[in-house]
Amino acid sequence: MAEAGAEEKICSSERVEPDSFIESVHDFSQNQPPKQSQLKCPQCGSDRLYKDGLRYLGDGNSVQRWLCRNCGYRFTEPKNQARTGWKNPPSGLNPPSASYYSCQGNNDPERREPTARKAALTLATVEKQNEKRAAGATKHTAQQDVKGKIIELLWKLERDGRKQGTIANYRKNLMKMFRQGVNLLEPEDCKDWLAKTELAATTKRNIATILDKWFEYLSIAWIRPTYCGESDIPFIPTEQELDSLISAVGKKMTCYLQLLKETGARCGEISNLKWTDIDFEQKTIRVKGEKGSYSRMLPISQKTVEMLKNLPKNREQIFANANAMRTCFYIQRKKVARKLGNPRLMQITFHTFRHWKGTMLYHQTKDIYYVKEYLGHKDLKSTQVYIHIERALFRTMEPGEYHVKVATEKEEIVSLLEEGFEFVMEKERLAYFRKRK
Repeated sequence: MAEAGAEEKICSSERVEPDSFIESVHDFSQNQPPKQSQLKCPQCGSDRLYKDGLRYLGDGNSVQRWLCRNCGYRFTEPKNQARTGWKNPPSGLNPPSASYYSCQGNNDPERREPTARKAALTLATVEKQNEKRAAGATKHTAQQDVKGKIIELLWKLERDGRKQGTIANYRKNLMKMFRQGVNLLEPEDCKDWLAKTELAATTKRNIATILDKWFEYLSIAWIRPTYCGESDIPFIPTEQELDSLISAVGKKMTCYLQLLKETGARCGEISNLKWTDIDFEQKTIRVKGEKGSYSRMLPISQKTVEMLKNLPKNREQIFANANAMRTCFYIQRKKVARKLGNPRLMQITFHTFRHWKGTMLYHQTKDIYYVKEYLGHKDLKSTQVYIHIERALFRTMEPGEYHVKVATEKEEIVSLLEEGFEFVMEKERLAYFRKRK
């Protein structure tokens, strides 16, 4: 009975009157925020949405962004549902978290609004960057245009009938300037490059001639710089030095140099020789002129014929191109000069053989027109240099610098003349010949 009375007492203490309960529920509902309507996608009407971050407005407010799971449409929460808040609210001086800023940046208007000076500097920086970017794009486009114009000029030269050697020379010099960063659209830039580069005056004059044609094709006016070609006396070695070099190089190079010595042809003309250009019976070769030279038939010795017969005939042309042969020659020449201890050999080039042949021909014949035809010159001025060289070399020859031969029979005389000996005099039915050592 005592326990029943206690239980009844507890229940009676927890009993709430109906009217007071209704009032408390009413008060609780008044304190709760109004229930928002369910958000739906404005594109497809689906309520299957993802929160897609916040969008921060210029006035400091932020609104929710949503992503529809049904159609993938992104949209912003309506303005009446947007919530306002600071990412970094101003809350007193030097708060503990004053150094912390959201990864989205600080959108506090008082701290975020730049001054007029700062805004102007920022705008100037952006404009400068845009100008640099535009200038870089323009420069790249201009450089591509220059390469295209070079190709167009080369094609025009070919249509005009210019020789391949001339076209190759135009291509080499224009592309060299282009690769070195010269603005080929600016005449003054080209003049500065010509003035600063270390080239011979004759080479600069030739490049100026090429630039004449280039700016004429582009319809750009320019004043051509004047370069006076300096007349340089070529180096003429002795025949003994040439022979020592020829005998010390490789098999194919030996034949190549022997042809240069006997014919006086240019290296390009020898490199272009084909097996069909060799007449082994008549001991002659057919040379096709280049660089303004005449084509011609030139004799060769039996020694050279045998050298040619021993070369492999696995291609139409006998030798490689002139650039490849020149590179190979420079390597072998350096080794030979070091081995023989003669630094003068380092001055010998392919064209040195042509100068030597022209000088020897004039010394033997004293006929400048014969030398002109033999070398294939179109201009006599190109041949007259050998007159000066011959006089300088043979008028100062000391005794003992000649090979001297005496002949009595016709066959001996013919043989000596073929070997390059010069007839000097006849005495007591003996013919005296000499040849420079």
